[in-house]
Amino acid sequence: MIFYNDPRSLFSEYKLIFKNKIYYFESQTKTPLIIDGGSHIGLSILYFKHIYPTSKIIGFEPDQETLAMLKKNINNLADIKIVESGLYSQDGEISFDSDKTDGGRISNEGRDKIKVERLSKYINSEVDFLKLNIEGAELEVLKDLDTTGKLGLIKELVLEWHSFAGRKQNLGELLMILERNGFKYLINHFDYRVNPRLKPPFKLSDKSQYYLLIYGKKV
Repeated sequence: MIFYNDPRSLFSEYKLIFKNKIYYFESQTKTPLIIDGGSHIGLSILYFKHIYPTSKIIGFEPDQETLAMLKKNINNLADIKIVESGLYSQDGEISFDSDKTDGGRISNEGRDKIKVERLSKYINSEVDFLKLNIEGAELEVLKDLDTTGKLGLIKELVLEWHSFAGRKQNLGELLMILERNGFKYLINHFDYRVNPRLKPPFKLSDKSQYYLLIYGKKV
């Protein structure tokens, strides 16, 4: 049984994670260390434990309502540490917009407050795989990992890059950080059938909104 609060998010995440295998990676060890930024209700953690049952996982999730379901969904699994915080470039409290789906994000317009922490504090040895789906805060986390030198300890990663309506794009800066730290990457735009605006002919405006999946590996 899976506990969830939004059927659409459940279906979408299940399809992307278990069917399309967007977080699959080939580990060189049976006990990889995996960091799961933005664990939501835990489907990504369930997938990691499915492909690597003896993996060690650190998951981050700040939304209190979502955390309750996450903990129930992974209750019987071992070697998982859940940190009840969001990830950012600094420690503290920040405004959060919880939309009761998988799209809750840091926002100045958010009515809630969440605790945020720097991921670099939790990395003291090699990380086999880093997953980041933190609704627009990915660049802030990579900046922290870059300046602290902790990005050099990560072997492989997948992150979702968000281009939100009305917000400045930062894909170039994000890719430069990956290049500077020795990552070779590929970019996938998900399935254009989910978002027809990704299909030619293209049209951009200040209201345009889309996401990219970026996979990176040390070479």
